[in-house]
Amino acid sequence: MNKLLVSAGAAALLAASSFAAYAADATGAIQTIDATAGTVTLADGTVYVLPAGFDAAAFQVGDQVKITYEEADGKMNATAVEPAS
Repeated sequence: MNKLLVSAGAAALLAASSFAAYAADATGAIQTIDATAGTVTLADGTVYVLPAGFDAAAFQVGDQVKITYEEADGKMNATAVEPAS
């Protein structure tokens, strides 16, 4: 009976983890930075919500950047923004 419970628990955990957010990367030129709204828009038109404490002055329109993000509730939440290599 214990083996059945362990197997069922493992299966439930595996199924739940498949719904977790996965980090992805996007690379492109900055089209706009809105420090007040806390967003950056790349040249392809995709808008990313910047992480708390992000220094918008460190980047300028036209800079090539790599954004690591997670999608949640229809928003692209950036976890890191760095110059593209």
